[in-house]
Amino acid sequence: MHTPSHSLFIPGYGASARLYLPGLPEGWTALQPPSPRRTAGLLDAYRRWIVGEIDARRGPIELAGHSMGGALAILAAAARPERVERLVLVSPAGLPLRKPMRTSLLEFGVQVAAGHYPRSEAARSTRALLRAPADARRLAKAVHQADITAEMNAVRSAGIPTTVIACLSDTLVTVRHCRVAADQLGAEYRELSLPGGHMWMLRAWERFGAVLLDSPRSTLTV
Repeated sequence: MHTPSHSLFIPGYGASARLYLPGLPEGWTALQPPSPRRTAGLLDAYRRWIVGEIDARRGPIELAGHSMGGALAILAAAARPERVERLVLVSPAGLPLRKPMRTSLLEFGVQVAAGHYPRSEAARSTRALLRAPADARRLAKAVHQADITAEMNAVRSAGIPTTVIACLSDTLVTVRHCRVAADQLGAEYRELSLPGGHMWMLRAWERFGAVLLDSPRSTLTV
């Protein structure tokens, strides 16, 4: 089986690359997104960033992303379909979300208090967001309201093998949301029955790594 030259993972909103390292398979690289302060909280600036990461590398790329990172992976694949070998999208944003942002913030606090979200990572992410609160809010709102249906259609037309992973306990990027995204992308769809909601991987790193590996690949060569 052809092995891609680069396997890149894109974190979710406010999360660091370091947060996901316990679950990444060997050979995968977690990219550290620029801060909202650097991007003025503009989703298009993040799109340019991830496309730049692809352009800086030679050979085929497999992209995976969680939440906002999933949406960025779709945007990058739509912009560089000839470079992307496959996509693995874990609870991807990219269609309008219904859950109020305030509720999501409160639930994040509960996860930290319960010890499910590493406190050091939570503190680091919070400090980064508070350095430019207006930009952080702008980005959160953009992700919450994003509708990248056109880019999903482009990925489908390009025939890029794609897998969408949903979790039954996720009340932010819901099962329904993921099913619609998978249909739009022409993707393989999978559901996990695990606790932890949107951040289920924090309690199931081994399963998280498995879903990154156990997805169809194309035969893209360079």
